[in-house]
Amino acid sequence: MSHTYSLPHIYDIAFDFRDVPGECDFLLVVATQHLGRPVASALELACGPGWHAQEMARRGINSTGLDLEPAMIDHAQSRVKTENSKARFVVGDMKRFTLKRPVDLAYVLIASFAHLLTNDDIIAHFNTVAEVLSDGGIYIISTAHPRDFYGDRSSDLPAQWTATSGDLTVTTEWGSSEDSFDPITEIDTVTITFDVTGPQGHERHQSKEQLRRMSYQTFTALVALSGRFELVSAYGDFDLATPLTNDPDSGRFVPVLKKLR
Repeated sequence: MSHTYSLPHIYDIAFDFRDVPGECDFLLVVATQHLGRPVASALELACGPGWHAQEMARRGINSTGLDLEPAMIDHAQSRVKTENSKARFVVGDMKRFTLKRPVDLAYVLIASFAHLLTNDDIIAHFNTVAEVLSDGGIYIISTAHPRDFYGDRSSDLPAQWTATSGDLTVTTEWGSSEDSFDPITEIDTVTITFDVTGPQGHERHQSKEQLRRMSYQTFTALVALSGRFELVSAYGDFDLATPLTNDPDSGRFVPVLKKLR
């Protein structure tokens, strides 16, 4: 069984369907609105290949990406070297890390926030992020819509998709019939499969990831318990015109937190 995030080249192909410039537009507009000034520095947590950190650097922002997986950071660094980007990448655990200088904006995307599996993990994470933010700094999270866990929808992600880059084709399958949910811990065990076809033939990489389910009420309670942030807004997508609701257009949970102290 291969760990999903130790395969950066395959991951890069599989998840390269994001509108990175559009998502960065949203992040910066929202952060600027609540900061009351332009964003000068930003941190992408669980950055993976570092697409967004690289895009932020292109816009003249002092940009850092942090990820727990050294292979992913090596891959991100090799990517930015090709365009002489000033984006910086570091290995670190998003529950406990430090930066040399505070940042105006921190953000975490896709399903990465769900890797914080316990309430203690989430509180530690909130405290750590608050410590690296400037006064009144903004933290934006994008994670699954709460309804995804209550039977109305299976997930905002498709169950299977295929992407090609160069001579490699990667078919990704998110989930399997053998997956399980523990209602005591609120943790899903999710099977992620990469079927890779290229000049060397076919290979399959499969791993089981643990992801914490998060209701809106649990999230807001943990924010309040941390004492470090206030929830200033919540969106249902990377779109200022899409608030968090149960409408079909609201497909994600994108809370915006402002540092209190």
